[in-house]
Amino acid sequence: MLSPREARALCAGSDIEPALRVLRRERIGAVALRKLLAQREDDGEVPRRAAAELVDQHGGISEAAVHVPAGIPRGRLGALIVLHGAGGSGPQVLPYFRALGDHVGAAVICPTAQVPPHSADGLDLSGIFGKRFARPSWDLRGGDLALAALRWARSVLDVDPDRCFVAGVSMGGLATWNLGMRFWPRFAGAVPLNGALSMWEMFGTDRRSRALLPNLRALPLFVVHGSEDEQIPPRFDRRSVATLRELGHRDVEYVEVADGQHGLETLGMGPGTPLHRRLEHWLATRRRATCPVAIRHRADEDRHGRAHWVQVAGIGRQASARVQAHRKARGQVVVDVEHATSVTLHLSSAWVSPGETLLVSVNGETSAVRFEPDLATVVVSFRETADPESTAEQVVSFEVPPAAVSVSDTEARDDAAHPIRDPRDAARQGHRTGGDLRAGTAGP
Repeated sequence: MLSPREARALCAGSDIEPALRVLRRERIGAVALRKLLAQREDDGEVPRRAAAELVDQHGGISEAAVHVPAGIPRGRLGALIVLHGAGGSGPQVLPYFRALGDHVGAAVICPTAQVPPHSADGLDLSGIFGKRFARPSWDLRGGDLALAALRWARSVLDVDPDRCFVAGVSMGGLATWNLGMRFWPRFAGAVPLNGALSMWEMFGTDRRSRALLPNLRALPLFVVHGSEDEQIPPRFDRRSVATLRELGHRDVEYVEVADGQHGLETLGMGPGTPLHRRLEHWLATRRRATCPVAIRHRADEDRHGRAHWVQVAGIGRQASARVQAHRKARGQVVVDVEHATSVTLHLSSAWVSPGETLLVSVNGETSAVRFEPDLATVVVSFRETADPESTAEQVVSFEVPPAAVSVSDTEARDDAAHPIRDPRDAARQGHRTGGDLRAGTAGP
């Protein structure tokens, strides 16, 4: 019989068919495999490592600096993914967080950003001024080394998937906000340092990014900013935190460091300092909430349309899709969708029994679905993120009724009064209406 660790390694590997042959030979079915993948083992320590080779979804390869605390049993080790600032690197930023990892029992993984393969979405300087300004940066919408580091921590270090955090400074803080908004179900918390929601807010409110801010209501946040930061002024983080609190966020902390500047070394976060101890306690007491009964999620691209067991796709350009899904009772799921053409449910025996018929209502139209767990689906689902919580045993999709795709009269009037502007237009014209928000060198 395979151990849980052996099952995770098998399913996270590169070849699906050999994995299926082994599982069938061991007579492990879909339901048993999902349970096996979720089991944790505390035997032995995690091997010490200093580096890891990461491959992103574009095929880009980079080495991450790694620190694994000594004496932490397998299955109990957490993970802290740290994203450096512009001009920095993983090895450069790692020393600032090594002690934090030791105190909270978390491996610290620090990837090094690469020059993006393209700038089609214009989220960096090359999107404004051309390719000659291209430089290493994080993909704010996922798909690069930050999420690759998370998958590596789960599949290689076998960390506790419910104790995985993301942190970043300056450009990395910007990425931390954005990864949190788009992939919040994958993390137990986020720690942006001297960051901001969007670099485009130096030209005015970035309505497209702020439309996703409500996603963070479900993600614990510890936000730190230097009061004297002149490269990314703290007012941008103040505004985001204030908005989240107005939306009812119950677990967001904001620390503005007196006399703190843009460099990480100015924030007073060294080991033994009050801020370091406060962050230690915060990280040590947070765990990810799993398999929620009700989900609210927004997405402006298909690639981050999933939240836990529900996913939307067919999101229109310049649109922000919204989905609310609720398991009303065993055997009944109600889903309301706006601005997407399809919705997918990732079914699991954690909340529905094999052979049971689900009644799924999408915008008022009800369909019956028989839950039939499938072994190949479990393997394919797990290998994407190496996350047992998001592993499905059956995947079913539904078309969203056409009437729900169109914008309501109220939203249409709001869009006409406040159109979603492309901030690149303002940038090219040289308008500076929202203050200085440069993503300049951040120290680490």
